[in-house]
Amino acid sequence: MATSTIPPGTPTTSTIIKLKVHFELNTPNGLRKVIFGLEKDATAGNVVSWSIDFQLFERSKKTDPWGDAIVTLNVDVDKQLFPKAEKASQGLTPGQSAHALGPAADDAKAAADGEIDQEEAQGTVQNTLKKK
Repeated sequence: MATSTIPPGTPTTSTIIKLKVHFELNTPNGLRKVIFGLEKDATAGNVVSWSIDFQLFERSKKTDPWGDAIVTLNVDVDKQLFPKAEKASQGLTPGQSAHALGPAADDAKAAADGEIDQEEAQGTVQNTLKKK
């Protein structure tokens, strides 16, 4: 069996791989659902970017079918949160899930209703990554 070894000091290259995951989160009462999507992309020159695709669904009764999302937000993740986005892409923590279903969903809905600015809702959604 032939083996190949790379001599020490040989330059290597790395390639940034795109990544896209969606987490479907449901409240215990079954009336609210959030799809929290994370996407990692790379542009020319291996510049990495992360974004969040946030969708909120609500229904009146648990037996009702889910309709279309009542709110959809797309959020560009701040560069200092990239390590947290990378970790979250492997699975949200209970704190992150609770924040997405609670404060983030509430602010997304409030922004859709014109009660708060869209930027504030996007900030709350992005803050999901900071939760433990």
